[in-house]
Amino acid sequence: MPWKAVLREEELWTGETLGLEIGGQKLLLVNVDGAVHAFEDRCAHQSWPLSRGKLVGRELTCSLHHWRYDACTGAGLNPAGVALRAYAVRIADGEIWVELDVDGQ
Repeated sequence: MPWKAVLREEELWTGETLGLEIGGQKLLLVNVDGAVHAFEDRCAHQSWPLSRGKLVGRELTCSLHHWRYDACTGAGLNPAGVALRAYAVRIADGEIWVELDVDGQ
């Protein structure tokens, strides 16, 4: 799968989230204590954009029905047993890179 530079590192502050679309894929970037994580920007419940939700510490809450996720792993907190689709992230030369699906080049 191809890696794509999606944002300058300094543009995503600690405690912030950002929804963006890259190559037709809707991504959610999350910065928890300086570590950046990327997920598909949709709640596992009804596909509502998680970029409209709220991040407190490492807990990400959907604004529609308040499903909660671990913002570092994507694992469901309430309810448990669900998970967000995660993308690999790396930081290089001040850029946030995300490994996208082949069709999202």
